[in-house]
Amino acid sequence: MTMSLCIKLVVGLFFISFVCLLPPTIMIPQLPFCSHVLNHFFCDTAAMLKLICVSDISFIYLSSIVASVFILIVPLIITSVSYIFIVSAVIRLPSDTGRQKTFSTCVSHFTMVSLVFGSAIFIEIRPSSHYSIETDKTVNLISTVLGPFLNPFIYTLRNQKVKDCFRDLVKRGRLQ
Repeated sequence: MTMSLCIKLVVGLFFISFVCLLPPTIMIPQLPFCSHVLNHFFCDTAAMLKLICVSDISFIYLSSIVASVFILIVPLIITSVSYIFIVSAVIRLPSDTGRQKTFSTCVSHFTMVSLVFGSAIFIEIRPSSHYSIETDKTVNLISTVLGPFLNPFIYTLRNQKVKDCFRDLVKRGRLQ
């Protein structure tokens, strides 16, 4: 990964995200709302679409689906392909210990990627007939709280110094 490629990827990501999210962002505020009370944790597009009084919002819904595909599915495919390359490189490592450590790191990262992408895809890419505000709120709460909550455990418990400190606390009887 060169700095030039990294910059191109970031700029491309920002550009694609901006272009994909611009149509719904411009169109939704122009429409009449039946209510101004949003039954959600944040200003989610699907929850806002439920407040619109106009019966035909198919273009906005379609543009939201297209945006979700570009913003969620394409990066997920790129991430999955990179995991395939990583796994194939790790399998070729001569040391069993090296393979185990590398897979341990990958599993931690894969857990977080699965949590973030899985919940986002569940919320954003599904038929509107299966939409439920309560389900969305639950999944959003799980992904918003569980990810940051698990991060310290997933990443720090792999650190040898943290493990040693934790083991010392257990041995001294301070943590049972």
